[in-house]
Amino acid sequence: MSNEVSAIIVDDDVLSIKRLSDDLLAYSDIKVIATSTSPVKAQKIIIEKQPDLIFLDVEMPEMSGIELLKRMQSELNPKVNVVFYTAYNKYLLEALRASAFDYLLKPYMPDDLAIIIERYRSRLPQNTESLDKSLNRLLVQNSVFAIQTFNGLTLLSIEKVLLFQYTKEFNSWQMKRADDGKLYRLRSSTSAKDLLSINQSFVQISQDCIINVNYLAAVENKSLSCLFCPPHDKIKRIASQRYFKKLKEKLEII
Repeated sequence: MSNEVSAIIVDDDVLSIKRLSDDLLAYSDIKVIATSTSPVKAQKIIIEKQPDLIFLDVEMPEMSGIELLKRMQSELNPKVNVVFYTAYNKYLLEALRASAFDYLLKPYMPDDLAIIIERYRSRLPQNTESLDKSLNRLLVQNSVFAIQTFNGLTLLSIEKVLLFQYTKEFNSWQMKRADDGKLYRLRSSTSAKDLLSINQSFVQISQDCIINVNYLAAVENKSLSCLFCPPHDKIKRIASQRYFKKLKEKLEII
């Protein structure tokens, strides 16, 4: 299992982004997967990718980094850690109140960054492969996987899952089973990335919905409504334009 740490940098200064990106190259386990000079655009990228680390500038023209974090905090996986970095230490207290993981003051020294990286690494579990993921690896050949629900660890075959739906009420994903039609709440740390990695049959059609394409009957052209095979034909989910392209890639379009 990979121990790679994904990172996103948000800063309105292009040179600051380049310097931090270059400095992070010294850490082989950290990969910068995206950068942005616009907090508005960054919000969409961060929510979609759910990185392990976010380096977030505090003072930006469109909105402050602290305001950006508050806006998207309810949609972030609890595993996401935010490092605020700025030229002004007057924001330190406010950053801490916004649940920042750490604070990097510009211009920083290489040792300052190293301390933050080592602090982050020290929080990672020694055995990064959890019980349910170990079972997934062992059972994948039989199309059986293990998933941690709110009530405990459950073993399932792929065909028993109709879809996954994210609910803001619990800030977590729910699994809708195809066999009994019931919803099962997953633990809050489960991300869309975790669910999609289970099997290629699971495809994300919107920010809050992942379906099993084996049950997909049709997609309406104008509305992008996803219709399911009987006996689930009364269920409809809307695909977003952003994810529809990925859905088409999964299907053999004639």
